[in-house]
Amino acid sequence: MTVKDGYFLIEGRLFAPQSSTSEAARLIVDGADYYIDVGGARSSLMGEVKELKIEPPIGTSARKIYLPGGQLFETDEREKVSRLKGGGFWAGLARTERFGWHLVPLAIATPFLAFGLYRTLIPLFISFAMFMTPDGMIKTIDKNTMKTIDFTVTKPSNLASKRKVEIQTIFESLAKNAQAQSTKTRRIPEYKLLFRSGDSIGPNAFALPGGTIVMTDDLVYMFPKEDHVISAVLAHEIGHVEHEHSLRQLYRALGMAAMIGLIAGDAGPMLEDIVLEGSALLSLTFSRKHEMQADNFSYDILTGTGQRADGLIGFFEKLDEEIPMPKSGEWMMTHPLSEKRIENIQARIDADKTAEN
Repeated sequence: MTVKDGYFLIEGRLFAPQSSTSEAARLIVDGADYYIDVGGARSSLMGEVKELKIEPPIGTSARKIYLPGGQLFETDEREKVSRLKGGGFWAGLARTERFGWHLVPLAIATPFLAFGLYRTLIPLFISFAMFMTPDGMIKTIDKNTMKTIDFTVTKPSNLASKRKVEIQTIFESLAKNAQAQSTKTRRIPEYKLLFRSGDSIGPNAFALPGGTIVMTDDLVYMFPKEDHVISAVLAHEIGHVEHEHSLRQLYRALGMAAMIGLIAGDAGPMLEDIVLEGSALLSLTFSRKHEMQADNFSYDILTGTGQRADGLIGFFEKLDEEIPMPKSGEWMMTHPLSEKRIENIQARIDADKTAEN
């Protein structure tokens, strides 16, 4: 039915107060007044249009009109409700929701806005979360991550007990020196070295946020007599812990999940997976900046205690022989190329020699 001289009707459904049961009805408007027609008969529900509470339009959902007595009138004739209100702010807002050329600039600007939020809000979120994280949660992350790793990836170590003791002695010395030189005033890691094996993990070592460091049998077998390489790798992993790289990467992932959740849906369930279950830590990798930071930390600890500082060079060279790395396209990789990292360490060695002379 069309609108004529201020008289029109809106087909819809009438709900009694506090009820989910509805019946077909019509809201009939006659100038400044209205009444409800149910089953073709005029009901006792009537009054002035200005007394109606009309909810603003949301997407393409049905419009809702609340009567003074608490009844709800719901209709799919959205345009007529806008006419009922006589246009105004909400009607204008509803029109802007429809896609048109006026939204093209917004669509173009959205990726840049998202990038700006990423560059500004995510670092702030990480800093705040790092400050608020209790030590108990970090211990939980280590514990649960190891459970996941042991269940899905690793097997018990087969290293000889004597070799484990030798490496443990190296590790304890490095951890002690790292703690002595630490500038931390709030959170002190509880360092622990674990040995694991596993065909899928290969020669590897990695650090968890609370100070748990894992070294694989294959890595030890690769360097059976080069303890200076083992020392350098362990010092590198301690560097990740001291700089809290693992925890920062966890919160970066959580921050991204939260930001995506704000745009696309509920991110709540991701919190438990990322922070409490620990499984997400397996898929996180360190940035190029973090890896260089850990390399430099390893160099500083080794030279500060009078040890050989070229252990990481030997590690990268051996690793490249066993697992060749691509020589181009560094920007596509999360980790710096071994070549770049070797150059960084060699430059520091050369600079120290020059300074001594």
